[in-house]
Amino acid sequence: MNDRVVRGHARFMELEARWRAIAAAGGVRTPYQSFAWLDQWLRHQGRDLEPFTLLIQDGTTIAPLGMLRLAGIRVLRLLGTGDSDYADIVSTLAPDEAWDGIAQELARHRSAWDLLHLHSVRDREAILEALNRHVGLLGYHRPYEVCPLVPTDRSWEELLAGRGKKLEYEIRRWSRKLESLGEISVTVTGSPVPESIIAELESVERASWKWVSGEAAFRPGAQRDFLEALLRDPRMEIQLWLLRVSGRLVGYALVLTGRERWYYYLPSFRKDYPHAGSYLLARIIQGACNSPCVSLDLLRGSHAYKYAWTDMTHTVYEIVWPSSLRGCAAAVAYAARWRAAQSSLLRRLRSRFWNTGDRRASRGEAAAV
Repeated sequence: MNDRVVRGHARFMELEARWRAIAAAGGVRTPYQSFAWLDQWLRHQGRDLEPFTLLIQDGTTIAPLGMLRLAGIRVLRLLGTGDSDYADIVSTLAPDEAWDGIAQELARHRSAWDLLHLHSVRDREAILEALNRHVGLLGYHRPYEVCPLVPTDRSWEELLAGRGKKLEYEIRRWSRKLESLGEISVTVTGSPVPESIIAELESVERASWKWVSGEAAFRPGAQRDFLEALLRDPRMEIQLWLLRVSGRLVGYALVLTGRERWYYYLPSFRKDYPHAGSYLLARIIQGACNSPCVSLDLLRGSHAYKYAWTDMTHTVYEIVWPSSLRGCAAAVAYAARWRAAQSSLLRRLRSRFWNTGDRRASRGEAAAV
């Protein structure tokens, strides 16, 4: 198969069989690169973006890029950007070899795009070396976020022993608080999730801090449509953990599952049930310890509740790389914005005058309740 660019949603859909073959060979590293995730994302969240997918190296590597125009700049992004804690390529090759081929193909088609914007990527060194070697010009990068990781390749008892007596005491306290409100039950369901349960999830969010802060995933709009499509899609590998007290759903957590890692993606809890989030997270971690899962990824954000469980983290990065003069100007603008974001004064002014906050902070607060 010759190197080529696959453009348009219809052509993108033709890649599903090849995608499955690469996934079976271990080339899909997280659920965010599964074909089902990206298919549903394009349908609901990426409607203004045209797939610009690179199929290279005899089909062993797929770079699921998409193009959009921002102020006249043709920007390439990995599909799923904004909703995926990890954006990545699909490949059976090592990252340095795969990205070298991608950079070569991008250089061949440099007249078709102005700026490559990679968000929440892990393989920073491999990407930068390949782009510098083949595309040239000057790009910028920064650490974007850290992702705490709970090792679950051990027994539940060993994990607790490694965290100290305080955590064991807290777990007992969370249990007593909930037990004082009624009988506790925790169940797990997979996709497709029944319609009756999806309606219950919305009722939980309406009673959560997320709804109050405006960050609820089930508010009407494209985000809700995307989430409901994922829950109904039988191709998705998910676990929906449901916490009930005396039969009433008081909290849930959507966990994406990979071959050896689980991803704590979307939690929500009724604000009038103290410690429901902490209790359910403990049950999820215990379940991971009793499974072949080697780690539970708590995903982006340095929230305090995550560090009760782990000191392990890894970093994801943001990269912008131009291919034209217009792209160079856009890259410089991104770098300037990043520098401005470092200023606590500017953050306070932005929050005061535009009434905005940190979405990740609100998500973490809801998860820790």
